[in-house]
Formats: sequence, C-alpha cells, structure tokens
Amino acid sequence: MADKAIQLHQVENRLFRLATDLLATVRDTAGFAATMSAYTDLAEQLAGHKTVACKAGCFHCCVLNVSVLLPEAVAIAGWLSLHCSGAGCDAQLKRLQSHALRVRWMEDSERIHRQTLCPFVDAQGSCSIYPVRPLVCRAVTSLDKADCLTALDPNQSEAGHGVPMDTTRRMVMDAAFCALARAMNQQPMMSRSIELSNGVTAFLTDPGLVAALISGANLPDSLWD
Repeated sequence: MADKAIQLHQVENRLFRLATDLLATVRDTAGFAATMSAYTDLAEQLAGHKTVACKAGCFHCCVLNVSVLLPEAVAIAGWLSLHCSGAGCDAQLKRLQSHALRVRWMEDSERIHRQTLCPFVDAQGSCSIYPVRPLVCRAVTSLDKADCLTALDPNQSEAGHGVPMDTTRRMVMDAAFCALARAMNQQPMMSRSIELSNGVTAFLTDPGLVAALISGANLPDSLWD
C-alpha cells in the first residue's frame, strides 16, 4: 500500500510539473486546447489501457454529474466552435443551456432515476466530444456490463451496487484533476470546478471569460449560482 501511495504521489507530481509548464504558455482558447491535449495525453499514458466493457454507444454512466476544471471547459468550448457551425452550434448551445438549468440541483441518484443524459451524448449513444472529454469521464470505466446496468438501473430501489472498474485509471485521472488544480493555483488562476454543461456554456457565450481566467481574475459568482 505504501509503495502504491508513493507511486501515485510521483504520478501526481509529474502531472503537476507538466500542467505548470503548459499553463504558463497559455494566451488564448487555442492555448488551453493545446494544454489539455498534451496534459490528457500524459494522463492516458500513465493510466494505461486495460481492457474494459465500455464501448462506443454504451452511455449508461452518462447520467452521472460531471465537474470540470475551467481549462477543460475552455478546451471543450473551443473544440465545439471548430467542429460545428450555424444551426448546429445554436442547437448545441440551447441543449447545453437547458441541461445546465435542469441538473443544477440534481444529485446523481435523481439523474439516474430520471435518466438525465449528458447533452454531449449523440443520437448513436456515443460521446460527441470524446477526444476532449473531461478527466472525470476518463476516470470512469466498467469491467462488467451487467454490473454497470444493475448499478445504473433507474428502477433499482436499492443503492450501493458496486461496479468493478480499472482502479489504476481511476486513481491516475483523479490525480490528474488534483494536479491541474494545483498548477492553476500556482499561476495564479481560478481553480474552482464547475458543472460540465454550465462551464462550457459560459465560455461559448462569453469568450471574454477566457482572458479573465488567464489574467488570474475571478470569474463571476453568478456562474455557480
């Protein structure tokens, strides 16, 4: 156990150093996108690629709440701006705004019961932002589809059914989240997390927030109200 703790500490320190170096170079949305791409590449490398039951089109866990750090939200907003246009962008923004309001006070249990899917799940049941998906999403896996279906069954009256997962991946992605937050504090840069759809909506509707984040200014409290 002690060896694992030491290794995880080393992993987090390595991620922290990279995040610190990358964030120091950010000047705009493209900079955040490049930073998150390089950062998640390292996190994925450290997490490894154990065979899991999760496949494209399997969206059962996409009813859980997802919190992101602000650079993640900026990178996703930037990716959407590059990969959609016109009516498609408008429709996506409306879905995000509606979702942010709907889930504002929802616990995971209520979202599971109501089957409140992430607004980034497409018509085929796949993640439409998969290349830039959040660290929290990267951490969640299932080694058994049946257990996953049982745990996330909206008709399940008893909570607490466990899902076997790739625990190494979970620990590395959790460490990556913490290391990124630490590096943001060092900039200094606001390191408060935000609900996924709410954060992405904020940067899509007000690009000026990117400059505020880079400058070290606090973003409006209304984003979290």
